[in-house]
Amino acid sequence: MMGKDKGIDTTPRNSMSADSEIQRQKIVGDAVEHTEEVHIDGDQSKFSAILGILRKLIGVADVINLRVSLPSQLLDPIPNLEYWNYMDSPEHFVAITEPDDEVERMLAMLAWWFSKLLKHTGKVHKPFNSVLGEQFFCKWEVGGSGLTPTATQTTTGNANANSSDAKREDTAASSITNVSAGNSSSGGGKLNVEYITEQVSHHPPVSAFVYRCKERGIEAVGMDHIAAKFTGLSATVATGSECHGIFVTLKQRNDEMYKSTHPVGSIVGWMRGTLKVQLIESSYIVCAKTGLAAIIEFKEERWFGKNKGNVTGKVFRYDDKAHGDKIAGWRLKDIPKTCTTVATFGGNWDQKVMVQRVDGASKDDAERLLIDMTVLQAAEKQVKPVEEQGEMESRRIWGPVASKMLEGKFSEATRIKRGIEDKQRALAAARKERGEAVVPALFKPDYASNGKPELLDNAPINI
Repeated sequence: MMGKDKGIDTTPRNSMSADSEIQRQKIVGDAVEHTEEVHIDGDQSKFSAILGILRKLIGVADVINLRVSLPSQLLDPIPNLEYWNYMDSPEHFVAITEPDDEVERMLAMLAWWFSKLLKHTGKVHKPFNSVLGEQFFCKWEVGGSGLTPTATQTTTGNANANSSDAKREDTAASSITNVSAGNSSSGGGKLNVEYITEQVSHHPPVSAFVYRCKERGIEAVGMDHIAAKFTGLSATVATGSECHGIFVTLKQRNDEMYKSTHPVGSIVGWMRGTLKVQLIESSYIVCAKTGLAAIIEFKEERWFGKNKGNVTGKVFRYDDKAHGDKIAGWRLKDIPKTCTTVATFGGNWDQKVMVQRVDGASKDDAERLLIDMTVLQAAEKQVKPVEEQGEMESRRIWGPVASKMLEGKFSEATRIKRGIEDKQRALAAARKERGEAVVPALFKPDYASNGKPELLDNAPINI
């Protein structure tokens, strides 16, 4: 599951009353749409309040496009662009470039692909919606040997929590006002992984992003856009039309480019009051230069009994001219016999995934560990202090809201949040009156042409 603005944390903060209605108006591009009023009882838990809202949305084709403005007590105190990133494990990202063997590079790519699912192993969170033009910058430091992270994890809520969920949760957990800041320089063989992102569209809600490690010559780019619908028993989240996947380029490996797609997520457990993410359907990774592809197929989890494994897949050689345009629609059973399988993998995507080479190219073709999600910890981001950030940076925008939320002053937080949203409405109305188009500050104007955004040569990057 991927994208922005989709998590919902069901942990009640307290029973304090907040403003009673959701905003009736919201900006959609340069138009104004109306939504139904939803009244929230101050004694309701976050779960029951959100469930009540979602019930009114059953049958809506795309819940995300409604851009419903929730009161602050239903949110987590972290901006969407900051929370929703794919570098919980940057050490796996820089390790993609290490193997000389092309099959091992594909397996390293696959390990990083699984590592970015770490957020889905814990609670389901709902961060602040991004405003148009919002930006977020940060970096992670990784030991120069690749799989040696130098950063540590910040856990959510209870700093002394020892549960596996606490160990795996991301900084929805580290509030805007409580993450250690700083921008220390690289040294001692350490690698810097940078994250640059901007909300380039409000309707539909789309952000462009770049991750890069200059020392390793690796870069990942893409567009985040999701579509979601609620059936009454589950919420399904899939990629929207502006998202074509994540494109990872290895500049030091003859510009190998790996295109990977996101899985479809199903948020279940509404009737039990305990939300859980299940991944469904298939995803794939392809590299035209090496002629290697991987299909990752998720199995439907059992309602009763223990699941023996919820993911399986293959890495195989394919003919780009004959099969390149078709792989996106394949499941494992659709792989032609003319394609040679070089590795198989499987297990539980939220626990351990094992892999085995079957091409005879390795001296030891025994099954081995690809990734262990149970020991993976979200790396801590390094972000400049708020006073050194620009007006459109996430923590600068949402910091006042987060501060009031952390103090338990949800009415004040909601008032400040709505002030931010009202300002965006006014700006959109003014743009419409002047006939002005929205131009990204960081990315080239044709960012949406192929799903691979490019930074402007003079982009004002604040890392």
